[in-house]
Amino acid sequence: MKQVTPVYRRDSRRGIALVTVMCFTFILSCVLSVMVLVSGTHSKITRHELNNEKAFYIAEAGVERAAQYIANGGTVPGTVSGNIGEGSYVATIISGASITDAWHSAGGQININPNNSSDNEFTVTLSDGSVINRDMLVQDYPGFIGQATLVHVKPKGNGNQNSFTIDGVTVDLENKNTYDIISDYMSVSIYNDNINTNGKAVGKWWISLAAAESTIATNGMGSGSGNIAQARAQYSMLSVGNVRGESVVILRETVKQKTWAKYALWMESNNGIYFKAGEKFYGSIYSTEQLSFSGDPEFFGDCTSAANSYSGSTNACIFHNGFQMGVSNQSMQQISFSNLQNKATLQVEGRTYVTFSGTNMLITNSRMGWNNQVVGCSSSTVIYVKKSNTGTSSTKPADVYVGGTLDGRITLVAENDFYITNHLYYAADSKTNLLSDDALGMIAKSDIYITTTAPDNLQIYAHMMATGLVDTNSSTEGTFKVVDYDHGSARGELMVHGGIVQHNRGAVGTFNSGTGVTLTGYNKNYTYDTRFEIDPPPEYPPLNDQLTFGVWRQR
Repeated sequence: MKQVTPVYRRDSRRGIALVTVMCFTFILSCVLSVMVLVSGTHSKITRHELNNEKAFYIAEAGVERAAQYIANGGTVPGTVSGNIGEGSYVATIISGASITDAWHSAGGQININPNNSSDNEFTVTLSDGSVINRDMLVQDYPGFIGQATLVHVKPKGNGNQNSFTIDGVTVDLENKNTYDIISDYMSVSIYNDNINTNGKAVGKWWISLAAAESTIATNGMGSGSGNIAQARAQYSMLSVGNVRGESVVILRETVKQKTWAKYALWMESNNGIYFKAGEKFYGSIYSTEQLSFSGDPEFFGDCTSAANSYSGSTNACIFHNGFQMGVSNQSMQQISFSNLQNKATLQVEGRTYVTFSGTNMLITNSRMGWNNQVVGCSSSTVIYVKKSNTGTSSTKPADVYVGGTLDGRITLVAENDFYITNHLYYAADSKTNLLSDDALGMIAKSDIYITTTAPDNLQIYAHMMATGLVDTNSSTEGTFKVVDYDHGSARGELMVHGGIVQHNRGAVGTFNSGTGVTLTGYNKNYTYDTRFEIDPPPEYPPLNDQLTFGVWRQR
């Protein structure tokens, strides 16, 4: 018989191979499908995150556009909108410090313990991170006025202290409890209520504080209720950024426009006048020209100059916040006297005499027919003294002579000069009582002078601006100075609590460069009124493009 070779074996192997290939192809296609699906999902997530991030930065840009709108004097409430890159923004500006009521105002005076007992707690953290504690409160401690971020205190005494308020409501501070006040907007004054003739602190130590947007923690007291104490000219901004359907909302609260009252001492020309040994300066200092130093003056705030050099020696100087040269130039040309005149609640013409008498002013002005005319001091009064239509420049027809004790909030504006003839006090001393609501601003188109008849050891509570913007070609306009500062003998101390802004720095006295002893005129004692950083005198000129931003939220 003939043998036949079977073929089914070979076909079986081919079938198995085909099945294997088909299975592998199926698995590969599944893997590829999963990879495509995952890749697509990741791509969508990436696009979502990218668009969200772009929307965030566009919303932030909307806040910046809103800030510029405020700085340029835009009407509030208002809205700004526009396109940036692949997205768009809409930013809304409203008046008011905060859209929420999550913060509290706090302030008052607290009697504190300076000894080392563990039962008596007292610590103040300053804005630069340094700390004042109870061990420093010795007889030779000069006290402190400035900004703080934290006050931790356990009150002194056997009973309760009730001169403290939260949101305007008086609360009892119990000596068994500790209290922590935390705020980015807090001014403090640490002082002794009895300094003897040897300059020793022999009385009680106190802390006076005023804080906005504060958090209050204690082991025995509620945080109070009510609205935040709002500083003037504050805004809130809500900006929405959108990119391809992805939206981000950013909220900026407690936005404030800075004013010229932020400066303790500002001058375009320093005129070679020295900061000398023993002098202490609080608050921000700026000069367009180089500054001059002699001995060991002490600076507690920013000290800046647009010049790239200085004169004298800084070897013994004490700069708590540093000394920076080569900063950007600044100018008072932006100040608008027409705006100040438009905002005035009272306008008078020609030479005017103003004597503050508590809640009233006594005004004498021959053109108005006034002789000690009684005018009330409201909470937001601006008095504008304009030039008369007659007279010559030599008669100074718009001068203002001023002195007395103010109980109120006043800004005086003169189209020529101010002459300070007597002490200028507040009814509530803002050096020791930071809840004082008294404020005086003096803005001269020309100069501010201290007269020869002003008393020795003169005290001035005010923020003063000698702008030099009067229509004249004189290079000496815009000066705060003492008349005949280089004649006669020493007149004691010139205490200014507030600030001085001037085009040309004027002299207030002369001194022996070897010993630092005052020979003629006054010895300077300038302190900055920290309240003016966030609550300046009425309608004070704004600083263009300078805003402070408070609370930031993303929603």
